[in-house]
Amino acid sequence: MRQIKHFITDLGFDPHLVFYVVIVFSVGLIIFQIIKRSLRSIEEKGTSFIDKLKVFDAVRTKAPVKRSGKSQKDSAIERFEERFTIIKRMVLIMFVLVWLVVLIFPFIGKISATFVSMIAAILAAVIGIAARPFLENLISGIVITFSRQFRTGDTVLIDGKDYGTVEDITITHSVVKLWDWKRLIIPNSKMLNKELISYTTKDSYIWASVEFWVTYDTDIEKLRSMVVNVASNSKYLATRERPKFWIMGMEKEAIKCWVCAWTKSPTDSWYLKIDVRQRLIEAFQKNGIKTHAYRFEDVRFGEEMHGDKPPQ
Repeated sequence: MRQIKHFITDLGFDPHLVFYVVIVFSVGLIIFQIIKRSLRSIEEKGTSFIDKLKVFDAVRTKAPVKRSGKSQKDSAIERFEERFTIIKRMVLIMFVLVWLVVLIFPFIGKISATFVSMIAAILAAVIGIAARPFLENLISGIVITFSRQFRTGDTVLIDGKDYGTVEDITITHSVVKLWDWKRLIIPNSKMLNKELISYTTKDSYIWASVEFWVTYDTDIEKLRSMVVNVASNSKYLATRERPKFWIMGMEKEAIKCWVCAWTKSPTDSWYLKIDVRQRLIEAFQKNGIKTHAYRFEDVRFGEEMHGDKPPQ
């Protein structure tokens, strides 16, 4: 070791600086490889999630646009890979820049302070004035990608009113395909601040609930049996557990009730509630069960909302 130190000194280099550069360079290479592997793992998880999706619509329908599920899936995977390629390159470039700054840090003192100040002032002005909105959305896109708060193909409810499926996430904005096929395009910097409910982050099962009222002269045990049978006969029911009947409130002129059932996806949950409502109305009419004049309310995906039509 002492011989190496003398050899470096004889060449005219500071041994401490040489050792510093070697250590920083070696550690940087290791971290660089770790980052590359981590990025590859995240990319594989993202494409695997999209590939397992069966539908890309919040509400399953025979749309006039002929597009198979496979083509949607392939397109989504392609867009994800394009976005991730850009982000991956940016992350690696940023790391290399930081790595180079650390490498040359001991030599910065030899550069004119005036020159460094001028360069820093120019860069700050350009970034602050011209590139700020772009950089905000860009950084937010990177955060969304790595935090995986939501992913392409997730069914979501945004700010309690916009229900749809995440169709695309670019480096600057996210596209949500609403239930009525409108596209909600949101800058990534704003998307991070949205109140968002995801129905598919962990799994796609939904505990779907329908709320209704009956008068106090109703035979509750008979009602319970009838309601559970009605919900059990829906083709959208997941064969996980029998539907549940609950009394949720005692209003002045009516009893508030819920029927709850498991469904396999947000789409099945949507149609199960429509199906159960229709069957309940028919059963009430057939059995002479009276309801109060309150309008029906729908507890959609665990959120109490009025009416059958999603907000627009």
